[in-house]
Amino acid sequence: MSAMNSLHLMLIVLMTVIAATQGIKCWFCNSMLDPFCRDPFDNSTANPKDCEIAEELAHLPNVPATMCRKIRMKVNGHWRFKRDCARLGEAGVGGDTRYCIYRSGTFNIHMEYCTCNDKDGCNSVSHNKPNIQLVTTTSTIFMVLIARWLLR
Repeated sequence: MSAMNSLHLMLIVLMTVIAATQGIKCWFCNSMLDPFCRDPFDNSTANPKDCEIAEELAHLPNVPATMCRKIRMKVNGHWRFKRDCARLGEAGVGGDTRYCIYRSGTFNIHMEYCTCNDKDGCNSVSHNKPNIQLVTTTSTIFMVLIARWLLR
């Protein structure tokens, strides 16, 4: 292996290690203080936050923030939004980030937690629901292809 190839290989390895050690960056805002934090999200006033260097929480010592979260809550009839780093939970529901966890409580309080870790700033998206028509069409095409394959 030539010296130039070795140098290229070392640079690629170094860049990979540096990229792997950086934490996820999430949007950080609260609609109580910033109306642009609501959906549809306008990140012109929000700040990205590097979750790897996020402050440690006293009640969760040594638990790193490795995901992004958007919380949508209805309190006293008003919707509020908060975007921040997340320490606990899993990305999406069953690992599928198209789904959020929805909880409803007494006194007309509703909460929706959307957690993701697939890319920086992933907590900018509105609540995603799968396109039922697309899923149905794709499933139908898949079934037809399998039927054709089986009938050969």
